Amino acid sequence: MNKDIESIIVDIIQTELDLPDNYGPTARGDIIPCVSVYAQNIKLFNTEKLQITVKTLTARDYSNRIEQIPNEEGGLTAIQDINQGRMMQIDVYSRNDEARQRFWEVSAALKSNYAAQMQDLYNFKIGTITNDINLSGLGGGSDVNRYTLTFEVLVHYQKSKAIDYYDKFQVDTYTEQGKFSEINIIGEQ
Repeated sequence: MNKDIESIIVDIIQTELDLPDNYGPTARGDIIPCVSVYAQNIKLFNTEKLQITVKTLTARDYSNRIEQIPNEEGGLTAIQDINQGRMMQIDVYSRNDEARQRFWEVSAALKSNYAAQMQDLYNFKIGTITNDINLSGLGGGSDVNRYTLTFEVLVHYQKSKAIDYYDKFQVDTYTEQGKFSEINIIGEQ
């Protein structure tokens, strides 16, 4: 996978809900996010409009393997593969009724034709939506409508790099009196 899963899901939601990249700047110059990967430094709730964040809650490796294969230079390449299950969380917020009226569209977006195309393109699988939870009112006196959706995705990561391979080396043999012999070992060609 050559793109992070959170960014792919952001793209799916933004495309399917027909949302802009952002809502422009605040009076202080902060950009108001629309759909974004969750980060602690994102300023939320500075608009009445719909805001959505995507994040990974947990990750579990199903398979972690390494294989060494010959390369064109006569050495070896190590290929590492990881298959991972991730529990994802999407939060849908607004200070107006938009989050309450549109949170269901996020579930629909994740099962859309565009989502299926992205799964094929990036080789991952979106599982069934496991929960839609209304968390409105948890912020105390704030008037934020908030809905949280959780679901699993299966992802595959692979990386490769050349590794040192020694098929020619010298071995020195020593006794108590000092160096006894020198042997050059050459591996199979």
